[in-house]
Amino acid sequence: MLKSIQWKLVIISFLLVWLAMAIVGVYITGAIEKEQIDSLTETIIARGYYLADNLKDKTVGAPNIQEIVSNWFVGQGKQVRAVYVYENEDFIASQNNYEGAKDSNLQCIWIVDRAIELAKEVEYPDENNKYLKSIAVPIITSNDVIGAIYISADLSSVAENVKSVRRILTNATIWALCITALLGNLLSKTLTGPIKEVTSKAERLAKGDFGQIIAVKSRDEVGQLAEMFNYLTVRLKSTLDEMSREKNKVDTILTNMTDGIIAVNGDGIVVHANPAAYNIFNIKKEDLYSRDFDDVSKELNLGITFNDILRDSENNFNILSINNLIIKINVVQIMNEYNEAEGGMLVLQDVTEQEKLDRMRKEFVANVSHELRTPLTTIKSYTETLLDGALDSREYTVNFLKVINSESDRMTRLVKDLLQLSKLDYDKMEWNMRSLNVMNIVRDCVEKIEISARQKNQTLSFEVQGELCGIKGDKDRIEQVIINIIGNAIKYTPENGSIQVTAGNREDSVEIRIADTGIGIPKEDLPRLFERFYRVDKARSRAMGGTGLGLSIAKNIVEAHKGSIRIESEYGKGSEVIINFPCELEV
Repeated sequence: MLKSIQWKLVIISFLLVWLAMAIVGVYITGAIEKEQIDSLTETIIARGYYLADNLKDKTVGAPNIQEIVSNWFVGQGKQVRAVYVYENEDFIASQNNYEGAKDSNLQCIWIVDRAIELAKEVEYPDENNKYLKSIAVPIITSNDVIGAIYISADLSSVAENVKSVRRILTNATIWALCITALLGNLLSKTLTGPIKEVTSKAERLAKGDFGQIIAVKSRDEVGQLAEMFNYLTVRLKSTLDEMSREKNKVDTILTNMTDGIIAVNGDGIVVHANPAAYNIFNIKKEDLYSRDFDDVSKELNLGITFNDILRDSENNFNILSINNLIIKINVVQIMNEYNEAEGGMLVLQDVTEQEKLDRMRKEFVANVSHELRTPLTTIKSYTETLLDGALDSREYTVNFLKVINSESDRMTRLVKDLLQLSKLDYDKMEWNMRSLNVMNIVRDCVEKIEISARQKNQTLSFEVQGELCGIKGDKDRIEQVIINIIGNAIKYTPENGSIQVTAGNREDSVEIRIADTGIGIPKEDLPRLFERFYRVDKARSRAMGGTGLGLSIAKNIVEAHKGSIRIESEYGKGSEVIINFPCELEV
């Protein structure tokens, strides 16, 4: 209970009022008691001097003085308890109204002697009875002290008055404390009520309930607190919504990135990784998340330690071969406000395709150089031979010129194919698109190349399966593809072999199949057949006059018509090329 500010305020108010009333009560009772005693003392002294003035000329006998004292004493009521008149060391008159007067004679004589000696009034508070006040007044005649008057007064009435005042103050204090407790409780509730409401709503706010609004009931500090809480609620909700949106954006970006991300905190613990990172290493989340980075690095052979990350080491760049992928690792340090590294982020970039393209580019340049160097070398050597004197022999000259012409044609075909590929790559090819009858195109192609098959005693047949739908395309380019494929089949099929060409509808496309009984293609070479300058048997292909670009050109042409081409083969048993063109309409 004492931990509550409400009860603290009540207790503090209670103690302040009690302390104030206690101080006031002590001060008031003391002042009243002193004022009444001083007033009584002055009254007694005044009466004593009055009696002394009456007695200094009437010292002619005790009976007369006793009569005067008795008459005066009776007139004073109960307040005056005893009066003694002393002259020339003898009491000449006395009157008392309390028990123990005999014992008081001794102190009376001492007080009277002191009054005579000092020639003034002597105050003597009774030590045995705090409710008595004793005064001795000298009787002076012609500047001579001839006696003294002793008066003893009762102070019990003063004590009763003080007790009465104390009772009044005590009752007033009790009532004041009760009222203070009540008002303090009400006042503290006006302060603690809004604070409790703010605390309760702040607790709900901390749990994510941002609909907490406090009613502003005043314009004082409490009302300003309520207004500030409402403003804080709106701002906090807005800020958290903005942070949530930004976090969702970052999560979406990281989740859908093709590059892998691994984040490490200042303690060397992996705190984040995106799905791409798990896929690269073919692991699960628990194999990476919340683990020590150095342990993870050893298991995955990253070649980078946590110290390398903090030191911005040269090892922060690495290229690894992982699961048939080529991964480039870059490390980005995470800096704090003091520009010190407190963690890092590993970016795992899959550069397999880039490396593949780079390798293909290098192979392409090497192949082009080789393909051009061979005929150029031949042309140059034969030309030099002619210049050295072979021109004199017509037979040598004719043979050499035939070789030079053949190599020139070979170079022309190579350059022509390269130019065509370049146009296809950069979409610079001019297409003459129109509706075509596939059956007529394939039949014409078979008829054009049939003579080449006869020269090798090969059987070339064409079969149409059902009525074919029409396609939209460039007739010359499609014929180029079909003739190239049939030509390859004839070229790589031994003598007395057979080539079967069939055409038929397959769902929403026309399918053309060219099957041969040739030498076939090894399984490991099938994925690379459409690469530029790729040959299964390089020496044999060059001997047959191929440039290694025919299939690559054919694939580009087919794909430009939104079709597809693939090869199925078994080494030693022949091959089959399947070409599909999407249907446009029936012809």
